[in-house]
Amino acid sequence: MTRWLSGDDLPSTFTIDRDCELQGMSDEKATVKYTRHVLEAEETTRHIRAGKRVIKLAMTWNSKVSFVLQDNLQLRRITPLDILKESTESDEELFASDFAIMTGELSQLITDVIDALGGEDHG
Repeated sequence: MTRWLSGDDLPSTFTIDRDCELQGMSDEKATVKYTRHVLEAEETTRHIRAGKRVIKLAMTWNSKVSFVLQDNLQLRRITPLDILKESTESDEELFASDFAIMTGELSQLITDVIDALGGEDHG
């Protein structure tokens, strides 16, 4: 994630959003947190050069789903972006339809995140 924030190797299916947390590697674990802030390369690169690494990064996948990727590989704050449409269907039919759509989207999102992080270790 640190390389992605530095502008390296970010797959085209992802964009970086405006939230990020960087943490120092020393015993103090100095932390810099950006919330709803434009992440400027010069500023974040300075923190990276000072020895901090990204531990949380807000991203969007395929302009469909936003989320926060944590350094323990957890996906948090998963939010669909204009995937689910309003309908005249009943609540149960709408739930079933939305669930099916999101299941397919999240399945592909997880596959793309794994690939972006170097793929699965089958060893």
